[in-house]
Amino acid sequence: NKYSKKYEYHILNRNVSLPTYERNAWFIYGKLDLDAMKKGAKYLCGEHDFAAFCGAGSQVKTTVRTITDIKVENEFLPESTGMHSYVLDKEKGSGQMIRISVTGDGFLYNMVRIIVGTLVEVGQGRRTPESIAGVINSKDRSKAGKTAPAKGLTLIKIEY
Repeated sequence: NKYSKKYEYHILNRNVSLPTYERNAWFIYGKLDLDAMKKGAKYLCGEHDFAAFCGAGSQVKTTVRTITDIKVENEFLPESTGMHSYVLDKEKGSGQMIRISVTGDGFLYNMVRIIVGTLVEVGQGRRTPESIAGVINSKDRSKAGKTAPAKGLTLIKIEY
């Protein structure tokens, strides 16, 4: 059974929002710690009971799923973002688009968005990367982060 789905979530992480990306990215002010987010993401790989990452109202037999790959990457936006390019600040790392890609054998209701919300809290220093393991083990939705807005999420690929 080689079924898999891949989702991408985009976060615009800079000091000033860009209207161009408003509809398909979650704008977060204040620099996110990408290394911490990458460390936290590692705990999500493999087969786990993802009950803590499942939105309310889900009707599933099992909350066990396998994440085969998760990546947290930084994409610098092109300088040609028009008149807004003057707010780009390479030193502070603003002007970046963060892409979180999650590939797995199936996903629970809001699972990717809850994963993103939790990783953002890691990036903001509100929780440690290691705390992700405890969230998974708790099987308790209230222990995970808030659900990231839908607008940043895209289904990229389905493989059979």
